[in-house]
Amino acid sequence: MMSEEYLDSFCRYLGRIKTTRHMLLVAGLFAAVCSLLSLFSTHFILVFVGSPIEPLVKFLSYILPFSLVFASSFLLIRGFSAVHTKNEYLWEIAERDDLTRLVNRAGFLRRGRNLAMKAERDMSSLSMIMFDVDHFKTINDTRGHSAGDMALRHLSDLLRQICRDGDVVARWGGEEFAIILPNANAQGATIWGERLREKIAKTPFIWKDRAMCLTISAGVTEWTHEGDSLEAMVERADKGLYLAKAAGRNRVHLLRNHLETVPAFEQDVMFSDEQGTPGHVA
Repeated sequence: MMSEEYLDSFCRYLGRIKTTRHMLLVAGLFAAVCSLLSLFSTHFILVFVGSPIEPLVKFLSYILPFSLVFASSFLLIRGFSAVHTKNEYLWEIAERDDLTRLVNRAGFLRRGRNLAMKAERDMSSLSMIMFDVDHFKTINDTRGHSAGDMALRHLSDLLRQICRDGDVVARWGGEEFAIILPNANAQGATIWGERLREKIAKTPFIWKDRAMCLTISAGVTEWTHEGDSLEAMVERADKGLYLAKAAGRNRVHLLRNHLETVPAFEQDVMFSDEQGTPGHVA
């Protein structure tokens, strides 16, 4: 429709405007000058104009400025609303994993930093779980990548069923997932991780009329309130994951600090906001 085309053009124009404090000040001053000019013109008409159409002129002098302000305000509100909706849509695309529709690494890091700042400010609990699928490479090699994709979608559906509304659940990369649990201490997060592990092991997914079971290895850590950071939490949870694998897989390992060691442990966590695929041992 023609009106939609004009609105889209107007939105694109608004998107090019840099809304700075100086820009807002200039817009406010311009609006104030226009209001003063409108009042002056109205006063001039009421005082000096005398004719048979004086009632009509008075009516227009009152209603016309109001109509113009109302119409322009409505147009601006619609324009900014459309821009806001499109921005939210772009954020959603930028922070969602295409396959699982969970939050991706960039979204996890952004939301995780916000939750970490809140936990530090409120002195509240915050825990993190990182896990990956045991022997996932075998599924890809023997059943094909379509089966692997189905397994990852199956896991994401289970996570959506189990996790709370305030939890941040993300596909970290490949077959690895990350979860942030606000208001959960290390003990509670470990118990929750065990429930998740059991739920996944007992809930097979169907591939070509055949039930396939999955197991996971998980690392758990907690915000320490002692100069901690999200990056350090990711590193501890990732190291806990390696410890769970080293202990035989299909288990959850709580790591409170970096004192525990893993043979041949190599840190492969990246902290840029770009999504990547870490190279965990299957």
